Amino acid sequence: MTQKKLTDTPEKILLQTIDPTKIADSALRQTIEVLLNLIEQLNSEVKKLKEENQRLRDENNRLKGEQVKPEIKGKKPRGENNH
Repeated sequence: MTQKKLTDTPEKILLQTIDPTKIADSALRQTIEVLLNLIEQLNSEVKKLKEENQRLRDENNRLKGEQVKPEIKGKKPRGENNH
C-alpha cells in the first residue's frame, strides 16, 4: 500500500485555495477560520500518531524477532555538500 503525503492530496490543494478574507459575512468567516485551524491541528495529530504507530509496530516486530520496516533516507538535493 502506497501512502500519499498530505501535500499531494486534492484535499490539501483545495484547503490551500480557501481564502477566508474574501468571505463577507464575518461570523461565517470566523467559523471557516476556526474549522481550517482545526483541520490543520487534526492533520498534524494524525501524522504524529501514524509515526508512533509505525514505531510501535517496529518495536513489537523487533521484540518478536521479526524484521522491522527499513528506514529509508530521502535523497539530498543536488548542490548540497556536507563537508
